[in-house]
Amino acid sequence: MLTEQPLTDDTSYGDRRQRERSARPTTQVRTLDAMFTRAARRGPARLAVHEELGHLTYGRAETLATQWASALVRSGVQLGDPVIVHCDDHRQSLVAQLAILKAGGVCVPVSREIERPGPERIAAVSGAQAVLCSASTKAAWNSCGRLSLALDDAGTWKKVSALRPDPALPRSAPTDAAYLLISRENGEETSGQLVDHRAWQFALAARIRQAGTAERTVAVCQPPTGALTLSAMWWACASGGTLVPRALAPGGMDTAVFSPDEYARVLETAATASRPAGLRAIVLVGGPFPPDLVERHFTTLPTTRLLAEFAPAGGVMPWTAQELSPPSRSGLPDAGVGSPVPHVHVHIVDPEGHPVPPGRTGEICATGPALPFDSIGIRALDRESLPGGGTLLRSGHLGRWRTDGRVEITA
Repeated sequence: MLTEQPLTDDTSYGDRRQRERSARPTTQVRTLDAMFTRAARRGPARLAVHEELGHLTYGRAETLATQWASALVRSGVQLGDPVIVHCDDHRQSLVAQLAILKAGGVCVPVSREIERPGPERIAAVSGAQAVLCSASTKAAWNSCGRLSLALDDAGTWKKVSALRPDPALPRSAPTDAAYLLISRENGEETSGQLVDHRAWQFALAARIRQAGTAERTVAVCQPPTGALTLSAMWWACASGGTLVPRALAPGGMDTAVFSPDEYARVLETAATASRPAGLRAIVLVGGPFPPDLVERHFTTLPTTRLLAEFAPAGGVMPWTAQELSPPSRSGLPDAGVGSPVPHVHVHIVDPEGHPVPPGRTGEICATGPALPFDSIGIRALDRESLPGGGTLLRSGHLGRWRTDGRVEITA
């Protein structure tokens, strides 16, 4: 149990990313762990995570992450090495991710419930040799031959807490990979997308410009390593706010991050309960939203802002964003998914990958530094070469450019 007391409670990317780091120009963009450290210094007593089992302050998370990062470095984790995160507690998950990033590693978050041969496939495709987990999830990795460290194991913490913090920390850089986001882990194929610190910072900056800061609370209803949990967690950390994992109920929120399907269930609950006070903004992340969801939102929560980020292909990095308005008298809102966010270039292409003229239908694809920079074990149709060089991510959705500069989903 991670509380405010001590915790009783065949591919490596290091060499390649080191070469890329030295070849790229310097940037003022912070790493995610440096962003968290700054928030911890400004408000060490502020809550970073508040859930039913307990809470975790920024200062405590920073201290714990530094100790675990030192343990990773001493256990042989090199710059750019992937490390799996498999925790059943949001507080443990945050500390594990911060520790990996401080050590210069790449976070590989996996679902809380995975069935065999899921662990073996994830370990193989990621190349990870180490796992930060909970005692309840450690058994899943016993047969994989990986170094597994349970954050809530008293014996392990006794050894980790005795270590002197490594003087080389933190070791990450803005253009280093921060995450390997695994997809289709329970299907026939396991693949993943590599996202660097800079892309996350671009995405966070775009959201803050659109939705504002989240200096109070950000609610989310997914497990500790769920895609939307990562999105909500870093929005809260960037704002010095608090991540609040909770059930699908609208009470006690300031801001929240949901998928369209999750939010439909939230509205069902809200329709039969008293309207929550102080709910400032809802951000929908994922695929296209049902148009009638907007009507239901403004009927139930007329004073709460509703924003949407189109983040297809199983990712959390938005391609387009928009703020939604109450439906006009002419009917429900259209099928637009907004305008491209900064540092993302949206392309509408034909089956051969060639751009089509405005108004013509094609597949919605995207490139840009605010998106994953590489793919591991990905199918060729998900990522292709563009005519003239470069690569693009494919969404699997058909759409077209509208005359107002927004993207419209057609199928």
